[in-house]
Amino acid sequence: MGRTLGERLDHLSCPVLHGGMNPRLRHWREAATLLLAAGSGAPARPVRSPLGPFDYEVLLLQRSPQSGFLPRAHVFPGGLLEAADFSADWLGLLPALPRCGLGSVRPSSPGGNRAPVFATDRASLGSPLPGDVAFRICAIRETFEEAGILLLVSGPGPASDPGPARLLPQHHLPPALELAEWRRRVQQDPACFLQLCRYLRCVPNIWALHEWGNWLTPVPRAGRGDRRYDTAFYLCCLEERPPHASQDDQEVTGFQVGFIPTDTLYLSLYFPYIPLNL
Repeated sequence: MGRTLGERLDHLSCPVLHGGMNPRLRHWREAATLLLAAGSGAPARPVRSPLGPFDYEVLLLQRSPQSGFLPRAHVFPGGLLEAADFSADWLGLLPALPRCGLGSVRPSSPGGNRAPVFATDRASLGSPLPGDVAFRICAIRETFEEAGILLLVSGPGPASDPGPARLLPQHHLPPALELAEWRRRVQQDPACFLQLCRYLRCVPNIWALHEWGNWLTPVPRAGRGDRRYDTAFYLCCLEERPPHASQDDQEVTGFQVGFIPTDTLYLSLYFPYIPLNL
């Protein structure tokens, strides 16, 4: 009798990892979120917001009504930082360059200082991986878990094209059922994301993610569930909509997964904890 797909993947073990997490944070939990924009293929049109004309859309997901945090809210894909995002094993896949080829650091404020979530020395916390890299890996992993979108590139080198990011061609991906099994495994154990990248001989496209901001959960919002997050926001621009985005049927409800017109995002971008009425 043939083995199931899960049994065939069991030999690809997902190690338990530690290091890189910030133990000094007593009231905050670190997280990473991705603003994923894609060309809409439609001509620019005027909208009633200061954003002006646009020809792109941004991915939003709707959280499950059973979620303990922001139920039914429309959110960007993202989630908690995990020790697996800081694994030294990533150094065997990523280029051996300063900051893994991310380039020079730009201050995130007019005063020239970076937000602590970006500036924290992760080496002093036991991580061989720079925080800039680990937070991007987290955002990419969570986007795969929640929306089924894989932001990967072939080979170990940094992307040289400064334009919009490209997704892996469909023929480079496993069959749909196998990819769904990988997604389930990563949801259960974030360390399996590294194993998936090894299996596909790809690396997370950290070079396509650009620092957008750092948001702290407001006290009134935190009081509803006593959860406060220190979240790194990144922006990634794609040439076109991913053809294989899908809900996870856990944190995200299916019928609201999709790219929406940018004018509906105006309030959310400036006030990210205000639920959108779509």
